[in-house]
Amino acid sequence: MCTLELECAYYEKDLRGDPKFKNLECISDLCHMLVQTRKSEFYPMIYRLMCLVLTIPVSTATTERAFLAMNIVKNRIRSKMEDEFLDDCMLLHIEKEYADSIDNAVVIEDFESLSNRRVKFS
Repeated sequence: MCTLELECAYYEKDLRGDPKFKNLECISDLCHMLVQTRKSEFYPMIYRLMCLVLTIPVSTATTERAFLAMNIVKNRIRSKMEDEFLDDCMLLHIEKEYADSIDNAVVIEDFESLSNRRVKFS
């Protein structure tokens, strides 16, 4: 922690005097400018910390989306389904756009051709 505090002190003194860093509007602009000026190499801990802060909203949104999908798929009717079947259902729900592009008739034909069935699907 002492190293980070020391790096922060140098970082503050260095960037306050640099005119390239005066008109930045957000943390992503600051990250880009650190890379362009190669100051990210001099302040690796601060640069890593900024990158982590920038990825938190994406990670949180992805996790929330996955839990929402699980709540939709695993409702009271299907609350006792096995994990593998739940995984398959969640994958179909999360990847709706891709799943909607698949033709059901083709899937049924492929399934019918696997082996003889007592009942015909078509």
